[in-house]
Amino acid sequence: MGRINQEIVEYGFSAKSTLSYEASILVGADSIYYMVNDAQLNVLALKTYHFDARKNLSKGDALKEVFFEDLLLKEKFRTTKIVFTTPHFTLVPAKFYVPNIQRTYFKNLTDLDESTVFGTDYIKSIDAQNVYIADKSLMTQLTNFFPEAKSFHCFTSLIQGFQKISELRDGLQVFLNIRDGQAQVCFFDGKELVLANAYPFVVPQDLIYYLLMVYEQFKLNPESIPLSVTGSITEDSEIYKYLFRYVRNVSFVPAPQYFRFGNQFIGIPQHFYFDLYCMKLCE
Repeated sequence: MGRINQEIVEYGFSAKSTLSYEASILVGADSIYYMVNDAQLNVLALKTYHFDARKNLSKGDALKEVFFEDLLLKEKFRTTKIVFTTPHFTLVPAKFYVPNIQRTYFKNLTDLDESTVFGTDYIKSIDAQNVYIADKSLMTQLTNFFPEAKSFHCFTSLIQGFQKISELRDGLQVFLNIRDGQAQVCFFDGKELVLANAYPFVVPQDLIYYLLMVYEQFKLNPESIPLSVTGSITEDSEIYKYLFRYVRNVSFVPAPQYFRFGNQFIGIPQHFYFDLYCMKLCE
């Protein structure tokens, strides 16, 4: 089974009440995060797994190991949502979207074969379809484990979560979420989405290169345009030090106010699981 990285369970959690709870599951490149909340939006449990690359398992098999070992995931929930952090996606304005031609949207973006599986989410707040490539073995396993779950792409939730913040601020806003070796970047002008893209990176210098490329592409001044950060990063990390060196105004995004957190979450940085929290916005 994957290595448990974080496990939080509030005293108010009851295994007998899961039919009234909501489960949110975020499936990353080498990790699985999940959260359980009640109808009053109290976050009752949060657990994260990171997989051992030495086992050389497919994502589907890695998920199977977690599912068979984690008793909480076997419970029945009122609703279950699943988000994938697959790297290949494209946003198509709703008025130009044509169903059943997903392959065409990726023709010049990446190599495809006949077994490629696609997913599509409608994002109402930007009136666009998010078309993405899904992992076939992973989709099969998740359908078997959670037959009634609703599935989404990570940018479907991130765009909505970041947009909620940007529309309350003045001017241009750049957002960065770091998850499983991906720099997931969104750029807004008020509530209007200008750019959403994911950049793979290994070392902090790669991340900085892609981020500054976004600033340069849109003629943004890193001395004045703020950067809001979420995900797997702390102030004492090398990544943060690089960000702060090149962008003057760097800040962490707080957890959404629609959730309530108990005593067991004291000391947990609020920005760590923003991508998990904003799954609430997916419909």
